[in-house]
Amino acid sequence: MKCVKRLTADQQRLAEENLTIVERVLRFDINANPCVAGLGYEDLYQEGCVWLCNAALTFDPARGSFASYARQVVQNGLVSYCRNLTGKQSRMISLAEMEPTALAALEVQHSTPFDIECETPLLLAAAESQYSGVTRKGVHALALQVSGIPLTAVATRMSAPPNHVSAWISRAVHKLRNDESFLSSLHEN
Repeated sequence: MKCVKRLTADQQRLAEENLTIVERVLRFDINANPCVAGLGYEDLYQEGCVWLCNAALTFDPARGSFASYARQVVQNGLVSYCRNLTGKQSRMISLAEMEPTALAALEVQHSTPFDIECETPLLLAAAESQYSGVTRKGVHALALQVSGIPLTAVATRMSAPPNHVSAWISRAVHKLRNDESFLSSLHEN
């Protein structure tokens, strides 16, 4: 957990008087992307203000002007923030990419769509009792998802982040692919 330090009155005044530094860094050095969560202008401005406060907290007047120091601190902080955020985004799987592959991974080819809707959740519920831990959670989440519940709703119901639920489902699909009894009962129905 981060150590939170309070700004003195002078540091707070210094940060308030130099808020334009954040705007200049955002205008000239950082590109906001409202399509990516956390990279909109408001989010970046807020993060920039946090870095400006950090600059005010760590500024040493003997080493130069605050404006040049703060600009570099804000710019470096925002670049790190953007890198961390885009790194997290690239590791996430969207629901649109996930749903078709979840059924395809179970190799459900000989069933009609109606059979899949009716039988697969029941088969997954029966298979759930054979597993434990993460695999059991994944089978349960997959059953909910096959029933038509979106991944985000499944994640909310299971009190976990969506990327954890996706990982559980991936583990369950891997185990179910190798489960001969499950695959045979899936193809029978």
